[in-house]
Amino acid sequence: MRQILFFILLLWITQSNIIALENTTCKNCHPLIYAEYQHSMHSHSSLFGDPTHNAVWKRHPAKVKRNYKCASCHTPSDHSVTKGMLPTPNHAEIDEPISCQTCHRIERIEEHAKANKNIYTRKKKYFFSMDHKRKGEKVVFKEERSFLGIFKKKSGSPYHDIDYGNEIYYNGRICLGCHDHKQNNKGFTVCDLEVKQKDSKETCISCHMPQKKGSLANQKQNRKHAFHGISIHQKPKHLSRYIQFSINKQPSGFDVYIKNKATHTLFPQPLRMSQLRVSIERNDKLLTLPIHSFMRIIGTAGKPSMPWLATEVLKDTTIKAHETRKIHYNTPLKKGDHLIIEFGYYLVNPKAAKQLRITDTKVKKIIILNKKRIAI
Repeated sequence: MRQILFFILLLWITQSNIIALENTTCKNCHPLIYAEYQHSMHSHSSLFGDPTHNAVWKRHPAKVKRNYKCASCHTPSDHSVTKGMLPTPNHAEIDEPISCQTCHRIERIEEHAKANKNIYTRKKKYFFSMDHKRKGEKVVFKEERSFLGIFKKKSGSPYHDIDYGNEIYYNGRICLGCHDHKQNNKGFTVCDLEVKQKDSKETCISCHMPQKKGSLANQKQNRKHAFHGISIHQKPKHLSRYIQFSINKQPSGFDVYIKNKATHTLFPQPLRMSQLRVSIERNDKLLTLPIHSFMRIIGTAGKPSMPWLATEVLKDTTIKAHETRKIHYNTPLKKGDHLIIEFGYYLVNPKAAKQLRITDTKVKKIIILNKKRIAI
């Protein structure tokens, strides 16, 4: 009996260490990147960190069957859940549902109609990364001795090998295992970003993980590193350059043009909603013009429904990749006016948030991506 109890205890400690060592080890050498990660959506993607995911799960029919199938993208670091268990508020779920190792071990993306799949390398302590100056290199840890073994020279990382030759880390396809498209069990495409990166210099990584000041590791000082806060909800200004405004003044009104320079549709997820807000400052007064919303509404039998029930698109006004959308206003502009243009989005459409009973203030507040003030 004691042997059995000892074996169970040893197994529990081993599994706990596997979870604990993923990001805990990484932060010792990559403190800046680790600090950025703490504020990213990747660090809050579980049921215990994402109020939207939690609200949808509470209403999902799979919950009654205790069949959680979201782990491959929402909590891949919690190995017990990826093997079929239900999520519990453990270290992985709360602190690192999508760990550093999760992303850096993706070897390739397997394409499927329902959803793509991440295929991970089976090599231990073998990570992929991107560095245009070192593209194609494979760095392994070496310790060389010279002059009768007195002097030591080390190169590479003592914790892992680094492969700079995987193309998906350069063309952005690494992100498309989870962020490309999703079908429900009815074969209906609930979400599709319609990514068009093939002929573009911009990728998911160049846009959402721009180069920032600061060294990527303690051992080797670099001037810059790829931002790991995943800049959209946390740092929306990082992406402001991909939303551009222009106007066309007319005697009877004016047009606002929104140019989407991103390589994908803007917020096609069924719970998201983006908005154009325009106002005019005139004689120390603020004139607010009608709000224009852009969304993709899905449903069943002509009525909106939850994603797992949907079979049709009821409305789609989302702005596609590289599209320029024109919005007309009937209010004439006058000399001396200041036109204020804002484009932002909601993590969850306010109507859907109310239906899902989401009260989190971050979800209910609009996130402004770009704002422009134009003197007339």
